[in-house]
Amino acid sequence: MPLELGMALALRNASTNFVGYDWLLLVPPGHVYKKFVSDLSGYDPEEYDGTAATAVPTVMSWLATRPDAVSTPKPKDVLKALPKFRDEVDRLHTVWLRRPPWADLVCAQLMLRLVLN
Repeated sequence: MPLELGMALALRNASTNFVGYDWLLLVPPGHVYKKFVSDLSGYDPEEYDGTAATAVPTVMSWLATRPDAVSTPKPKDVLKALPKFRDEVDRLHTVWLRRPPWADLVCAQLMLRLVLN
């Protein structure tokens, strides 16, 4: 998604309205991205293999370094709770015929936070 990445860079670097705007770029291993993009304003893409086991630690580590970060759960705890969360989301999709209300999805996320705390 080079267009979206360019927009993210532009917003972060060119506008005072987006002070503190931040992003994380994940790419699959061996991706040719680094061959074509030599500088992302000091950011290097993080590699992941498309699984939660590799994405969660990278994202959680990144979230923990944000200026407004609060107590961040450990990746191991998130990965342990993830199957229950996915089961609940799948159940909601079944009950609501693939269109669960946003509030129910938020409640499923809150359930995950309770499990993590």
